[in-house]
Amino acid sequence: MNFNLDDLVKFYSSDLGKTCVKIIQNKLNKIVIKQNNQKILGFGYLLPYILNNDLESKVNFVAIPSVNKRIKWNKNNYNSSLELDERALPFQDLYFDKILISHWFEVSSRLDLVIEELRRILKGQGKLILIIPNSFSLWAINENNPFGKYRPFSQHQIRRLLNTHGFEEIKTYYCLYHPPYNNQFILKNFQIIEYLGNKVFYKTGGVMIIEATKFNYAIPKPKLKAYRYNLSKVSIQHQV
Repeated sequence: MNFNLDDLVKFYSSDLGKTCVKIIQNKLNKIVIKQNNQKILGFGYLLPYILNNDLESKVNFVAIPSVNKRIKWNKNNYNSSLELDERALPFQDLYFDKILISHWFEVSSRLDLVIEELRRILKGQGKLILIIPNSFSLWAINENNPFGKYRPFSQHQIRRLLNTHGFEEIKTYYCLYHPPYNNQFILKNFQIIEYLGNKVFYKTGGVMIIEATKFNYAIPKPKLKAYRYNLSKVSIQHQV
């Protein structure tokens, strides 16, 4: 399964999508942008977030599924988008300080292999930051938005998944408390709705932003299936 690029572009071009970006970026700014000189990998469809604020200067590469060749991202006039297979990432061990993921976990068919690969390329105490749909929300049951079309997660599910694959200190931040509708009154008052939702209906936000820290000690070898998976060569996009 893979995300539909046309649906994502259409959604993030709408007033509702632009409001979502503002809300999610506000959370990301407090999590991602804490230190300078860090190596950060963007994983999945992140263009709406990295093109509109300081994240653009922080992210080093954007990795995309091999079937979505139309996604392009240039940084400092150089192509920085990589087309790859999610089960074998073309990066050396212990390379990145942070990995920021959006619209990938909910569509991946082999999350076990993906998480092991992500863990491999993260430094010790590296951070995995996920933007994922919350199953306990209005957004998850409405297919008019990308957070309702694919697999949602509960807080318990994502914690158990990350713990199993060697991540701890898992923090959860919720956002998107307004209904997933392109209503101008709602969109103009999204800041008030976010504030009230965060105080009264904390765990019902449409999106969870998960921050997890990589364990320093080794995972038992039987769990390291990603290392034994045979794949074809990874291709890198050429600049257009």
